[in-house]
Amino acid sequence: MEVPTTTPGDGHKVPPAARSRRPPELPPLARLRGVRFTAVETRLAEVLSRGYPEAALLSARSMAIAADTSPASVTRFARKLGYEDFAELRADLAVEMRAHLTSPPKRLTVDVPDRRKTAGALLRDVIAREKENLDATAGMIDERLLDTLSRRLAQDSRSLVYVAGSKKGRIVAGYFAMQLAQLRRGVQLLDLSELLADQILDMTADDLLVVFEPRRATASLVGLLAEARSLGTQVVAFTDEHPPGVIAESDLLFRTKVDAISVFDSYAAMFALCDAILAAIINHAPKVVRARADRLEALNATLSTWYQEGSPTADGG
Repeated sequence: MEVPTTTPGDGHKVPPAARSRRPPELPPLARLRGVRFTAVETRLAEVLSRGYPEAALLSARSMAIAADTSPASVTRFARKLGYEDFAELRADLAVEMRAHLTSPPKRLTVDVPDRRKTAGALLRDVIAREKENLDATAGMIDERLLDTLSRRLAQDSRSLVYVAGSKKGRIVAGYFAMQLAQLRRGVQLLDLSELLADQILDMTADDLLVVFEPRRATASLVGLLAEARSLGTQVVAFTDEHPPGVIAESDLLFRTKVDAISVFDSYAAMFALCDAILAAIINHAPKVVRARADRLEALNATLSTWYQEGSPTADGG
């Protein structure tokens, strides 16, 4: 089972050899992408992906029966995904399953806060954790793919770029879309509401959909992804370490560490990736960016966007 993947900007398939160079620490479901399976292994992959998360509890024998094959084939399948044996694969699946099922209320009952800690002490804990998140994220990112995305955003001004985020992911999506729109044309922040159909009416295979989905995908985002894929629109996803299968199937996948000291996830690494991409776009197209910046500043002056001392508004006039 080989899932076609395209390179941003040119519509060509990414060769299997290039896709296999992704970081080895990909979660198990994400490893299914870009692997050339035999017919038997394809059946095993379908049992695993379609039956998840219950499939994480199956034994090698149960997997073999479900796929109409032998336990030896299950072992070979696990090794093709980079594991020593099926037991190691199943252990990794269990970790991914727990990550999917974890919600803020559940995390609140797991880690009892130390009420003696001051806000200053907690701030130091937050900073330490964010450093760990950023270092871990840097190790998970394929820099070649990150640069490919940056170049497309900088050089392909004809296509539209749709940006969306699930729930709190919309905060990061809004930040990225606002900044990106200052650097290039054709950027649209999608509202995952009843108006979504109107907003994607003109979406085509030449466009790009960028989604931010930390932890759990919403039904509306899944519907958007399905529509984009039916059109052939390339999908870029920024997510957590253990994305659900529907997110892991994105053309370009960037996983980030979202651990936090509180019950809420941290999006610091996602923001850092956004900033890196925006900086790369400026490097790739400095003249275009300068022209847009000058035009925006002129519009701000014309529309009196910014507050200034001594202006009629400032004086109450």
